[in-house]
Amino acid sequence: MRSHFAIRCTLGSMILVSAIHAADPSINYDAKSRAVIARGVNAALLRQWRTEPPADWTQLLSVHVGESKTAMLGSYVVGEDSIRFVPRFAFEFGLKYRVELRIPGHKVATAQFLIPKPAAGKPTEVVAIFPSAERLPENQLRFYVHFSARMQRGDVYDHIRLLNAHGKEVEKPFLELGEELWDPDGVRFTLFLHPGRVKRGLKPREDFGPVLEEGKTYSLVIDRKWLDANRDPLKSEFRKRFIVDKMDEIQPDPDDWKLNAPDASTTDPLTVLFPESLDHGMLHRVLWVVDAAGNRIDGTVATAKAETVWRFTPTAGWKAGNYKLVVDTALEDLAGNSIARPFELDVFRKVDRGVARKTSERKFTIK
Repeated sequence: MRSHFAIRCTLGSMILVSAIHAADPSINYDAKSRAVIARGVNAALLRQWRTEPPADWTQLLSVHVGESKTAMLGSYVVGEDSIRFVPRFAFEFGLKYRVELRIPGHKVATAQFLIPKPAAGKPTEVVAIFPSAERLPENQLRFYVHFSARMQRGDVYDHIRLLNAHGKEVEKPFLELGEELWDPDGVRFTLFLHPGRVKRGLKPREDFGPVLEEGKTYSLVIDRKWLDANRDPLKSEFRKRFIVDKMDEIQPDPDDWKLNAPDASTTDPLTVLFPESLDHGMLHRVLWVVDAAGNRIDGTVATAKAETVWRFTPTAGWKAGNYKLVVDTALEDLAGNSIARPFELDVFRKVDRGVARKTSERKFTIK
């Protein structure tokens, strides 16, 4: 039996552009999870793919931007009755997408869809830039730019400038990556100053000099013309002004941290004080708390005082007993010095992604 293949609208958030006749399997877009879902696939095939995933999923289900032949990157999850595709970067409003479904024993089905631009709302703006400190080391490595809503990708470096105290633009200060560094929600962008101009003795530094110089003042400027996911400009320009201190070549040491433990039967935070500002992004993902049995404690993380304070608030009240603060030794300071090693740049060093991550621990007691 043959049926009409179509993209089914979910929550009214997708517009069908075209469809053709095909076999039983169908595709729909789930607005809540922002995923493409294929249903009607043979149950035996689904069972097989759950235990032995295909070597190349794009040969079965692929999603493309417009007429591009290159499939979007993403993850595939096989359920009891469906295959779910979640793009690495969320679908963007106003762009046209093409889906191709190739199930063995069925005719290839294709369809196109677009996600309409929502009604105009509150203008998107830059809400914060980290590090938040007003004084940064000469070998400052990265910035995190946080927006109030999802941003449009592509050409981001056209909208970011680094100015000196006289308003003159610093030449080639950033590491401009082809694959922009966004969080999955598209609201945080990671910006690197060029490591080749941070590390002494490398050619980019010899050719152009250091990006930052001790004792001088700079402004990181975010252009208002940067478009959000709705293709609207930002509410206003944003500037982060800072003064440059001497280079920081000392590694963070957990033994230098001060831990203030809360009382039992409260949800007061565990507070950790650092002698220097640490990397804001890492502080939210590479420190955690475990109990005496090694079970991870659920809770939320917050930073304060220019990322020199880390607070962990448990979901449930603390119980009296022994605990550990666990930290991945990859944790870095503002200059890229990690607990494991000082910052270094070796463009010829092979990265071994299979190396096990190491951790350090600090014990504390809840009374």
